[in-house]
Amino acid sequence: MKISFTLNGKEVTVESPPYARFIHILRERFGLLGTKEGCLQGKCGFCFIFLNAELVPACMLPVFSAFRGNVTTIEGFRSTPEFSDIEKGFLQAGANPCGFCSSAKILTTHKLLEENPSPSEAQIRKALSGIICRCTSYSCLVEGVKAAALNRRQRDHGSR
Repeated sequence: MKISFTLNGKEVTVESPPYARFIHILRERFGLLGTKEGCLQGKCGFCFIFLNAELVPACMLPVFSAFRGNVTTIEGFRSTPEFSDIEKGFLQAGANPCGFCSSAKILTTHKLLEENPSPSEAQIRKALSGIICRCTSYSCLVEGVKAAALNRRQRDHGSR
């Protein structure tokens, strides 16, 4: 089956069985290795991507679900000012994810800040709770998200 979709701003088509896991298409056909394979049950968060602006686990997504959709992976997100806000915020707080879980943390933070530009600590912890992580303390991550939120507000509005 031919599946066409927009991937990181470019129109692409892939030939695949419709039931193939989207994570495998991204990694094997497009070489997008920022989307990591973890539990393959949609529970660890390592494979998060945006499909039509919704944060979804690519390991649970059959490739046909992306038909005519708009997909953004961490590779596509890296070129945005929103990524810079988050990266800077994480560095300011000393949150230095290992690289395996970092894309999940970054994309989750972006989604949270889109929905709530000034999240509370409880809201941040809840948003990040779906990501299994052993490399960075959640206290550092919370501070990193707060710093990212401030960076974004300053860029967007010039205020604190």
